[in-house]
Amino acid sequence: MAFFKKMLARVGIGNVDIDTQFHTEEFIPGEIVEGIIKAKGGSVEQKVDRIYFQIMTEYLKPVETDANRDGRTEVRLEKESIVVANILLAESLVFAPGEELEIPFEFMLPHETPISIGVSPIWIRTGLDINNAVDPSDRDDIEVLAHPHVAVIFEALEELGFHLHQAENEYYPQADYHLPFIQNFEFIPYQNGEYRSTVDELELVLYPDEDGVDIIMEFDRKTRGFKGLMADMLDLDESHERYYFDAEELEEGASSVADRFREIFDELLEG
Repeated sequence: MAFFKKMLARVGIGNVDIDTQFHTEEFIPGEIVEGIIKAKGGSVEQKVDRIYFQIMTEYLKPVETDANRDGRTEVRLEKESIVVANILLAESLVFAPGEELEIPFEFMLPHETPISIGVSPIWIRTGLDINNAVDPSDRDDIEVLAHPHVAVIFEALEELGFHLHQAENEYYPQADYHLPFIQNFEFIPYQNGEYRSTVDELELVLYPDEDGVDIIMEFDRKTRGFKGLMADMLDLDESHERYYFDAEELEEGASSVADRFREIFDELLEG
């Protein structure tokens, strides 16, 4: 019987059971996350090589379909899960049968963790590596708020009469960035906004850290008449720019940041 139990354990029956409990319900990139892992041994002694977290999300990736009768392929968007970061919590643990253990942890939520805006979920997967056995795991969906530096950017745009229209994780590999997607934020002017007659939309990609926020911005001017139609067709009404807001100017508040955005927008509209 003992041999049979060991064999069952090696194929994943009677393994360690885990439950991750966080000390907060809201998460902010760049801040410390604390909590405990409650683990309970199975029916036999079990060696766990490591316990780890994976910060997970989804993004939309274009996939070509098979050629149709005309020989043409179409592109559709599919959701793909991705690991944003791996975090090692513990190594080389041995659980006696039925043994209960609480493992405290703390780690910094990576700055590149997407914000919980839009339809893409964000979750933390707790995993255990057990030799020759099914890997037990525990999924916890989390609510990720904007980094304080990003929150100031959003407040400044709101002050200028823009509101967030859409946010999505999109496939976009970059040579200098280790993740194959970006979180794209699309803002449009309110009907009574300052830029309602001159700007169609703004698209922002934000890279925050403790020193500030790096911003890639697509600025889409509102166009009129035949020349405007031609500009739309040729994308001449769009500007792609990159800006950096350091922590010092962000800490001056949304109104100060709005003034800088106003200077940027007015310069782009004149160009």
